[in-house]
Amino acid sequence: MPPLFKPLSMAITLLISSQLGYADTLLDVYELAMKNDAKLKAAEANYRANIEVENQALSALLPQVNATVSYEDSEGERKSGSVFELAGTPINSLTNDDSDDSVESYRASLEQTVFDLSAWYTLKSGKQTTKQAEAQLAYDQQAVIVRTAEAYFNVLRARDNLEAARAEERATQRQLEQTQQRFDVGLIAITDVHEARAVYDDTVVQRLTYEGNVGTAYEALTVLTGQTHANLWLLNKGFPVTDPNPMARDEWVDFALENNYSLKAVQYAMQSSQENAKSKKMEHAPTVTASYNYNKAHNDGYSSSNIAPDFTQKPSFTDSETTAWGVTLQVPIYSGGRVSAQRRQAYEQYNAARENEIDTRRTVIQATRSLHLTTTTDVQRVKARSRGIISTRSALEATQAGYEVGTRNIVDVLQAQRALYGSIRDYANSRYDYVLNMLRLKQQAGTLSPQDIIDLDKWLVASDSTNASEYTQY
Repeated sequence: MPPLFKPLSMAITLLISSQLGYADTLLDVYELAMKNDAKLKAAEANYRANIEVENQALSALLPQVNATVSYEDSEGERKSGSVFELAGTPINSLTNDDSDDSVESYRASLEQTVFDLSAWYTLKSGKQTTKQAEAQLAYDQQAVIVRTAEAYFNVLRARDNLEAARAEERATQRQLEQTQQRFDVGLIAITDVHEARAVYDDTVVQRLTYEGNVGTAYEALTVLTGQTHANLWLLNKGFPVTDPNPMARDEWVDFALENNYSLKAVQYAMQSSQENAKSKKMEHAPTVTASYNYNKAHNDGYSSSNIAPDFTQKPSFTDSETTAWGVTLQVPIYSGGRVSAQRRQAYEQYNAARENEIDTRRTVIQATRSLHLTTTTDVQRVKARSRGIISTRSALEATQAGYEVGTRNIVDVLQAQRALYGSIRDYANSRYDYVLNMLRLKQQAGTLSPQDIIDLDKWLVASDSTNASEYTQY
């Protein structure tokens, strides 16, 4: 059983028992992805196919038993004639021979490999292939968790950005209406109206863009689950954003080198290639095979001979039964260079697998360090974005007050508004970036499991909750 089969089963059982009455939570989407994700289904099929390599290799070292039953019925006819002299008198001789035979035969054979180094190393290669398949499936199962979270939170990201865009559009519309009224009474110039309208038109385009992004995000979620989703639960505003534990980056790297499933898969592939290279080399070695054969046959028929003017018919039968034991020593001497070519090919395949392991190891180190750095930066970014909302809102209020008394112009107000709603979108995006980067960091470390989905789901609330991650209040 692959490493993640049990946790996945437990997660689905927990989901069914505790979340049955709720729709469109992260756990619901994860369950649907586990059932319907085509990439995971393909990965599972590849796993089942790859583990058969070991069984095929083992079969060469197990007894080979064969049985044969045959029946044959044959008929024959032969005619011949000759002329010879007897006492000076020519005599014509005509011979007519007929035969009818039926043969039943039974054969059973048993062969057992006694010594075959090539087959032994092939079996060892197959065992490593099984481990590789298990590690690859575990990585693919973790990838489902990441892809589910990405698809789910990308929808929430798009929705939050859309809500902020709608709020910005409403604010600029009100600003345009107020500017128009001030122009109508002669308090400001027409250029202020044009400035306000230009910004309003731009926010309309921006809102339409975000509406398209929401639809695209929902479609991506449908590809993952095979179903449509009309409503998703939202991330609680109180969701904690904390530094990775442990904080030391090298500890994460060390853990990733020990537990990363993609690295494990290429390491097992390298070991499998090494054993296969040994197997091809040992095809030069002699093999010893023991055998046992049992044969039984029964022949029943007759033969007739008609030599004019006489006629004779002779029935016949034959029964035979033999057993044979034997040991065969086979020493390969020369096969046209095929064995040597296969040996060289196998060693180059091992060299390629070894270089692939080196590349994957370096990639895991780089990805782990980068994700750890990104995640710790995300923590500070979320805090800064939160403070940015407060400061830009205060700046907008001050700018609006200055505009009312004539110390600031409409461009200042519009810029302050755009800064506020830009901060709102940046804050939303930074929170989702943190969630997803944290999951990716755990995936690199090999610790990502369905429990992470369960823990995240606890921080989701219904869209009508006061704790929902909506920013229209700003």
